[in-house]
Amino acid sequence: MRTAIYQYWDGNVRPSALAGVKNMREYADRIGTDYKFEQNPNWLRSHWGIDNGGYSAHYGAFKPLFDSAWDDYDKILFVDTDVFAVDGLTENVFDHFHGEIGICDEPFQPKQRTITKGRITSEQDNRWANMVKKHYGVEVPRTEDGLVRIFNTGMVLYSKQGRAKAQKDFEPFNDYIRLVKTSGLDSFYTCDQPYLHAMMYAKDFDVQEMDNNWNSYVHGTRDINHANRYIVDHRTDETKFVHCQFPGADDMNEAQLLRVVNLPREKWNYEI
Repeated sequence: MRTAIYQYWDGNVRPSALAGVKNMREYADRIGTDYKFEQNPNWLRSHWGIDNGGYSAHYGAFKPLFDSAWDDYDKILFVDTDVFAVDGLTENVFDHFHGEIGICDEPFQPKQRTITKGRITSEQDNRWANMVKKHYGVEVPRTEDGLVRIFNTGMVLYSKQGRAKAQKDFEPFNDYIRLVKTSGLDSFYTCDQPYLHAMMYAKDFDVQEMDNNWNSYVHGTRDINHANRYIVDHRTDETKFVHCQFPGADDMNEAQLLRVVNLPREKWNYEI
């Protein structure tokens, strides 16, 4: 079975992103999988001729899904450069994936978006879900409280069968982007994450919800009054990958990021 991990960066790559690339390449070596990092593929514009503004770079996550250069692989992992494997991890993520698309949810987000102010809120999520139902005829998954579930595209697995099905059935990017814009939704809903969320249910994929320890978030948020910011740490004793999306992470060096990934919070030497 041939497997591979893909990462990319459009623009001037930050040192923090290069730290993530180094970490994931070392993980790929430990589990014996192929690895590829590309800088400035600018894939949406260069291959498809589509300009989706600031969200254009996000669609580079789909390059290994559609690029024929990846056809010989049985399973592919796309992972953001701010996702780090914990020290010495040898557990093979591909051994746990048996669907067409593998993805983790963000269990914190649905309720958080009920108090979020601005562009990405539960109200906007519901409008997006209604658009998907009206246009594609499917309901997107919801929590027990009826909130739209959120799936994170910073760590996504594709099987050979899933790639073939996506190439055949996925809505053209421009058509989806146009649909969102004509529906009056915020431009966030044109990006890769809502697009994949819509496609994997509208097109009836075998979606495997991966254990969240493969995408353990450390992220910043605000309280209900938006007066205070704080960090939410979703790591557990079984965490494999840590997704570093907290204030200041982009400006950290490798040593600082690895402290966050591997050490208890009291040893980070960092506070908001």
